Amino acid sequence: MEFKAVPSAMGSFSATNKDAAATISGAGSADSTAMLGSAAAALGPIGANYLAAYAPAQANNLASTKLLAYLHAALGGATDGSVKAIVGNEDVPPPTADADRHCWERRDNA
Repeated sequence: MEFKAVPSAMGSFSATNKDAAATISGAGSADSTAMLGSAAAALGPIGANYLAAYAPAQANNLASTKLLAYLHAALGGATDGSVKAIVGNEDVPPPTADADRHCWERRDNA
């Protein structure tokens, strides 16, 4: 079996992950304190028990969202590093459209 790296496909994968990181990070950039303040004003003293349980869950959700954004950014960065290493160290010729189209196919050397 032959393993073939396709730098242009890897670049697309990297760009997609970086875009996902930016989108997810934006979604997780909420002001938790302001959101809880608004909820407290709306629910009043009757909703105190609800807010006591909601606040830690909301903080956990926002932290997890930021962590997911970081993961996508790290995948994009690591892929960029791999492309540079492959192209720079192995003198890989520029990819052709045909190579990109068939990069997923399994090739057995029999």
